[in-house]
Amino acid sequence: MATMTDGDWQEKLEAFFELRARQVSEKPTLDDLCYIAGRNPRLWANENLLDDLRLNMLGLMKAGPGSSVLEVGCAAGFLAKVLAPSVGKYVGVDLAEAPLVVARRLGLNNASFERASGESLQFPDRRFDAAYCYDVFSNFPSLAAGEPIIAEMLRVVKPHGRVLIGSIPDREKAEELQAIAKRLTAKFEQEFEPEAERPQLGTIQKNAQKSSRVAKIAGLLGWSKSPPISIEIKPEIISYYFDRKDFLALGHRLGVDTRIVDIHPLNPYFGTRFNAVFESR
Repeated sequence: MATMTDGDWQEKLEAFFELRARQVSEKPTLDDLCYIAGRNPRLWANENLLDDLRLNMLGLMKAGPGSSVLEVGCAAGFLAKVLAPSVGKYVGVDLAEAPLVVARRLGLNNASFERASGESLQFPDRRFDAAYCYDVFSNFPSLAAGEPIIAEMLRVVKPHGRVLIGSIPDREKAEELQAIAKRLTAKFEQEFEPEAERPQLGTIQKNAQKSSRVAKIAGLLGWSKSPPISIEIKPEIISYYFDRKDFLALGHRLGVDTRIVDIHPLNPYFGTRFNAVFESR
């Protein structure tokens, strides 16, 4: 069995969420959802913060009780639980299957969760009133990796529908962002009892011929004509930083109106993360 140590970042990212979600076997708690998404549960236990997030996102997307909303990169449904009750129809898509299983256990009556690639959404043109991808682009090593996703999201929203790419780490504020993270960690360690430890993440084994990205690597190594090769994928998540101007330039290339705004004001990372809002034509 081959070990994928320096392989595709997408495979490692998918393994991170997949393995965490496999540890949740019942209806997820807020702590479970935060764990799967890599969020701090002590921070997000604040109802005022969650409400601030909900109102901010709905406003930016111009979404309400009659709106159909698509989330790309929904994981186990942390944001679906926050937003779905405020809209008409909610659809979440993700590449990893185990988080979707957890999301379905939330029991959101107006929501469905499907396995799909954001680069190739299986929806007709102009299907949704709004679409968003939140706290996801920070996992991409470059904006180029996310451009096809934004283009697809613009395709499936109605004319003048909004596409929200949210909570993007600002490269110019990287040091300030890291300082805030350290302060929050110290604060929560001082104010709360230590969290219960979760089992350590293992690895995922995949058949190289069942994974397009891994199959490419297998072909380069001369395995394509051999019996199926099992590839060991280690979970990994890395936070990357982006420039605001690059999203404006992307909107110009795509021919759509684009705004850059700060994240919701009660978020402790306000001023160091930003949202990009694209409007379909």
